[in-house]
Amino acid sequence: MIKVVVVDDHPMFRAGLIQAVTVDGDISAVGEGGSAAEAVELVASLRPDILLLDAQMCDDGLERIPDIVQAHPETRIVVVTASEDENDIARAVEAGVYGYVLKGTTGSDMRSIVRLVNKGENVIPKDMFGRLMGVLRNKTDTVDQPGGAKLSKQEMQVLQFVARGLSNREIGACLDITERTVKFHLSNTFSKLNVRNRVEASNTARRMWPGLEN
Repeated sequence: MIKVVVVDDHPMFRAGLIQAVTVDGDISAVGEGGSAAEAVELVASLRPDILLLDAQMCDDGLERIPDIVQAHPETRIVVVTASEDENDIARAVEAGVYGYVLKGTTGSDMRSIVRLVNKGENVIPKDMFGRLMGVLRNKTDTVDQPGGAKLSKQEMQVLQFVARGLSNREIGACLDITERTVKFHLSNTFSKLNVRNRVEASNTARRMWPGLEN
């Protein structure tokens, strides 16, 4: 049984979402609330597998995500929102959410999303992914590297850590970013360098920076 907590400041939407995700019987709503402050309390007391969180409540759901992630990393957060703003998506991803889902998503799709996130997968609408990568890329200056690659400063740091053999978790800790943000930077870097995996990326990094130590 997948345990979820649903937090949204519109009672009717909250009730509908609970009904939609629990209809098949393998997902159970163990708690619900109407504010970001309640979300913090509910996660602390109920320890759900998944938190379905509205981002646009009066006390700013996005603002509370880092605290929840830090205190209860076992609870995976899915933002359920009407906002398609790429900056909101970037804030959510950088804060450590597993999913970003628009209100209006069908009940069947919501159940599938909950199940995927429960398995550890990330869920972001495909049409938003490109815009998200653009926002994350533009947050840091672009630097020309040997071979003509244009990497942001953070992409360059991530690549150097990969070449030194660090895991995504270790890189995130070093740069004070989430593992999912590391993955986004790696995906973008692989594309820019035209490499397929970490081994090829590491080899490219050592050619770019001959003095790079393992």
